[in-house]
Amino acid sequence: MSKASYLLKNMWVLTISNFSSKILIFLLVPLYTSVLSTEEYGKYDLAVSTATLLYPLLTLNIVDAVMRFLMDKNSDRVSIATIGLRFISISSIIFGIIMLVINITGICPQIYGLEKYIFAYYISYAFNQFFIQFAKGLEKVNNLGVAGILSTVVTILANIIFLLIFKIGLIGFFLANILSQITSALYLAIKVKIVDYVDLKCKAYELTYDMLKYSIPLIATVIGWWINSTADKYVVVFMLGTAANGLLSVSYKIPQILNTFQGIFTQAWQISAIKEYGEDDTSTFYGKTFSTINILMCIVCAGLIILTRPLAHILYARDFYAAWRYVPFLLVSSVINCASGLLGPILSAKKDSKAMMLSALVGAGVNIILNIALVYAIGIQGATIATVICSYIIYAVRKKAVGKDIYIKNYYIVILTWSILFIQSIVESYFANYIIEIILIIVMLIINANQFKQLIYMMKKLVYNFRK
Repeated sequence: MSKASYLLKNMWVLTISNFSSKILIFLLVPLYTSVLSTEEYGKYDLAVSTATLLYPLLTLNIVDAVMRFLMDKNSDRVSIATIGLRFISISSIIFGIIMLVINITGICPQIYGLEKYIFAYYISYAFNQFFIQFAKGLEKVNNLGVAGILSTVVTILANIIFLLIFKIGLIGFFLANILSQITSALYLAIKVKIVDYVDLKCKAYELTYDMLKYSIPLIATVIGWWINSTADKYVVVFMLGTAANGLLSVSYKIPQILNTFQGIFTQAWQISAIKEYGEDDTSTFYGKTFSTINILMCIVCAGLIILTRPLAHILYARDFYAAWRYVPFLLVSSVINCASGLLGPILSAKKDSKAMMLSALVGAGVNIILNIALVYAIGIQGATIATVICSYIIYAVRKKAVGKDIYIKNYYIVILTWSILFIQSIVESYFANYIIEIILIIVMLIINANQFKQLIYMMKKLVYNFRK
């Protein structure tokens, strides 16, 4: 099977599962914006963001090493699985102790009384992430697709039961998301036959060292991504309050459509980039893939920007409607984050985790400074603009690091297209002029004519693979 065909096959499977799943969850936005207050949603988002921040720190980001080392030829799968599960288990114990201390001392009033639910969320999230990466390392793409669908079904049913029938509000929202993570983890554990890969007597000290040597620098990468997408929420909470964070958090829901595309591409691309690294003409293959996926993201982004207000009318209930103004810039940030996400697997293939760490640290530092300054100056919108700028900084550092490993023809078009999207965001957020936005979209399509043709070709290949 050719490089492109292998990538497209995996992308097709993940598209069916992830996109359909995320769209269904996306349609639940009107439900929980009508049931939860802005403050309640702000608390949930703060709690989950904290848990996902601590996850790479407590696990030493071992799951990324699990996936990467599994893809090496003649890898010791038993040792890799055992090492990964040990770190996940230890991290869960430590997180439980942290939640117990918070509950006893009351040092974090924003989440007081929610500690046990946050703990349960962490455990379900940690083990689910391990099994996802383990399945990815074994190239079990079909299993990943089914897991995504099962998780979605549980999420939808649980939200309906807990929020509409039992009406338990914020607690029900937590329980629904916990159950969806558990469902995915259990399914993948069964399908990959994890019991066959666990040896409690396994020591493998040298392998553990090699895996940690790769994964520890990636902690900074994960934290950097977290800061770029989440730190703004903390700044908003402390400067403007939890209700303001509720608005900002809900504004991320429309960009979640783009993030879904990104997730699909990144999962499929991560496997292909590592698998094909070092082969003939790899740099051209990387470049064509980058350009094609980027223009697709840009087209969807432009469409979502111009539809921001109509979508907000449908999706955002009550006081949440004001969040529409913050959506356009977050959409642009998602596009640039996708580009960074496409470069990340190339660095992973090289096992250059230090370059990924550098991009994360630089982006994180600038992000914190910009968020504080811009939120103070212009409120919530300052957080979204800071996110765009820092997304680009992370991308620029990664682009320099991959160097000649990727060849992007007419690279200036990429930067010009992003600039057009940024201008469109300004027009939508402050002037709401559809005519100007349509002109900008037409200009974008004209300058990307060649990339658009390549996109059409890729879509035809996807349909062909589906029919086969």
